[in-house]
Amino acid sequence: MDSSLVRRADPFALVAGILSLLVAVCGVLGTAPWEVVDLRWMLAGTAVVAGIAFLMASVRNSRATSDD
Repeated sequence: MDSSLVRRADPFALVAGILSLLVAVCGVLGTAPWEVVDLRWMLAGTAVVAGIAFLMASVRNSRATSDD
């Protein structure tokens, strides 16, 4: 197997899948999505995930070689 063909997860598909599961659970339970998840916690979680993503991106880019 060729090591250059590493498969990575699609972050947009992952988020869309998680959101669709949340909506499906809300439909089964008979509650609205905003009654299950507090929007303040969702905003805080989004900020944490974005911060971790920015940190990972900065570390990954610092290891790359420059073409200058």
